[in-house]
Amino acid sequence: MRTRAELHGLWLGAVALGLFALALPASAQWTRVTEVTPFDVHSVWVTGDTIAAGADTAVFVSTDAGATWRLSAEVGPGVTEIGAVRVRNGRIYAGTFGQGVFVSNDLGQTWLGFSQGLVGGFADSQLRIQGLLLLGDSLYAATGGSGVWVRNLGVGGTWGRFGELDGDNTAIDVSDVAASDTRLLASAGGNGCVFFRDRSAPAWTLSFLRNVGFTAGLGPLVAAWTGHGWVVGSNGGLFMSPSGQEPWTPTGPDLGILFHVSFALRGRDLYADLGIGGGSVIALSGDDGATWQVLDVQNGAFIYELAINRGTLYAGRLDGLWRRSIATVSVPGGDGPPRLKFAIAGAQPIGDQVRFRFDLPAPGPIVIDVFDVAGRRAAESISGSWPAGSHEMTWDARGLGAGVYLARLTAGAERAVVRVVRAR
Repeated sequence: MRTRAELHGLWLGAVALGLFALALPASAQWTRVTEVTPFDVHSVWVTGDTIAAGADTAVFVSTDAGATWRLSAEVGPGVTEIGAVRVRNGRIYAGTFGQGVFVSNDLGQTWLGFSQGLVGGFADSQLRIQGLLLLGDSLYAATGGSGVWVRNLGVGGTWGRFGELDGDNTAIDVSDVAASDTRLLASAGGNGCVFFRDRSAPAWTLSFLRNVGFTAGLGPLVAAWTGHGWVVGSNGGLFMSPSGQEPWTPTGPDLGILFHVSFALRGRDLYADLGIGGGSVIALSGDDGATWQVLDVQNGAFIYELAINRGTLYAGRLDGLWRRSIATVSVPGGDGPPRLKFAIAGAQPIGDQVRFRFDLPAPGPIVIDVFDVAGRRAAESISGSWPAGSHEMTWDARGLGAGVYLARLTAGAERAVVRVVRAR
């Protein structure tokens, strides 16, 4: 896994070459938090009215929902990147890239080393903290080369390795650990793998984003549980699954190579930062990742992490901490503006014919692709250009064998997916 500094270089190189630029207007709704020094803000975390932003050597903290900010003391000697920050019961936990974990009991005035037991990784890779997860009395750490670690915060214990990630030789490089009510999900490696583990399970289980095995170069970066399903962001796009295992379905705007992905939740609304060469795209889904709308584009901006406090969306960026209001932002639906919709007209299982029903928010070309549950294309694409509004079309399904399929509608930057069951 590349460091954040290396990602900067790749992203800046893409900007210089003009690669992957998105032809959408830039948002004018973002403003910089002027109290936060305009350097790299690698991580942002919100709990209640407390907001913590991890920079290069210190943490900026607000305890009044962003009204005022103060700079902490330097976290520790040799610290140059605070890649993960979490707050619990007035204590700040800072995960650094190369120096392990530190803790402050006084909101950043003083810091103590918190890496006791975090030993044994090859070339000290256990000290490269790429993500932190607070879950009850446990703190989990995703490391850049030594798997997942855990420490109990309630009994004064030390760190211990949280099982082995038995995949390929890249699986020990973990970008993120996320949790639902019953399951943990680790985004790990560079070959299209994630790992899930139920709370009562003794070990991790391997799952493939492409459903058919290892995919060279496909690196999962982050995961989110929406309350009804999982969404994983990778350098090759977004994937969704109700359970966090196969079958996974590709979703999200098709933007090509992604340099970085981060998520932030507000209720069931999932905000995604999709980092492309030349800027960052902010997209929004209100249906567990099935359909997306592009909220805005920040040209020339590299975002590390998103976080939400009340009606404000924060972005830790290469040039400081920025924010914009989302108080009036909502996923289109109901009596609001039209949204992309996609469904099967009629009962399932289908026979030799299937009727697709779709609502287009704007006129333009569409493409319908049909995949089997392993992610393989099962039929030729259906394409055409349609006016805005509601439409139905009949498609000959006789070429499909009996089984379960996924049909994906793409219209502009939005996608929608429906499940198709074929019977003989």
